[in-house]
Amino acid sequence: MEQPAAQVMTFDEPGPQNTQATLAIALRRAQELSLTTVVVASDTGKSARAALDLFLPPMKVVVVSNPAGMALPIAKLHDYLPRFQQYRTTLEAQGTKTVPASLSESDAAALQAQGATVLRVDWKKLGAYTRNDLRALECIGVGVRVAVTISIASVLADAVAAGTDVVALSGTGFGGGGADTALVVRTASRWRDWRVLELLARPRVGPPGE
Repeated sequence: MEQPAAQVMTFDEPGPQNTQATLAIALRRAQELSLTTVVVASDTGKSARAALDLFLPPMKVVVVSNPAGMALPIAKLHDYLPRFQQYRTTLEAQGTKTVPASLSESDAAALQAQGATVLRVDWKKLGAYTRNDLRALECIGVGVRVAVTISIASVLADAVAAGTDVVALSGTGFGGGGADTALVVRTASRWRDWRVLELLARPRVGPPGE
């Protein structure tokens, strides 16, 4: 049966102000395609909680974060847009030295209690699996690279079966946050067989590579 055509949302700028629109677009497309799994990148839990509010059972929500305890120095925050510069300046004025880059154990437990499957990226295992640098995807957008990465991590952690079409949600990353990128990804057992089927939402401009 012919699938309804996908519509692509291109945001003027990246950032958390796009989260609700991104989630709504992703939910609508998941329903159109009868997809049952959404994979969400989340370092603070905000995007994951927002996804859980929309993607209700029987939809499965898989939350992917960095290894526990990961933090970045303030200098690593993106400052290529004025509001990102202000955010960094504010944190520096407060004496903040680092920002969390992974879910805390308490946030992870709370998300699991809400019904999410929570996992952390095994970077060594992921690198051995792909055998290439996924950063090439950043020419399309950091969020695109992250969305593909979390999809791979979900399969490697046995949270998603190979050969499954999933909606993958991500954000611009450190200094941006929220969700501003949505893809439909077809997973596979071999990396060479993976496919990005649809690009549903992304910011027009993006940060330098992370």
